[in-house]
Amino acid sequence: MDPLFSTVEYAMGGLQLRLDTIAHNVANVNTPLYRSMRVDFESGLAAALAAGTPAPDARPEIVAGSDLVDRNGTSVSLENELTDMTKSSLERQVMVSSFNYKVDILKAAAGTQR
Repeated sequence: MDPLFSTVEYAMGGLQLRLDTIAHNVANVNTPLYRSMRVDFESGLAAALAAGTPAPDARPEIVAGSDLVDRNGTSVSLENELTDMTKSSLERQVMVSSFNYKVDILKAAAGTQR
């Protein structure tokens, strides 16, 4: 199997978990004392790529977000969450485009088209 497929699968899973976590943070923006969460999958992906392996065995990790809190004691910044959501959505689109490009190359090599 082409390593791109497993790498894209891992990245897509990490991005989806990040988007779900952002949604959870936004849903709790007015919850007193709520602490935001973040998803880290890039460090595992970078380590795997540096080692020449297609995708890491480790799962994406949910970690604590910002320590800065507002007057309600919540650490959720709606502006930061929306920025992260937009960035993650764009990264997800790049992953889908990369996957589709590779599939098109393989289909062309096999003599079939979409």
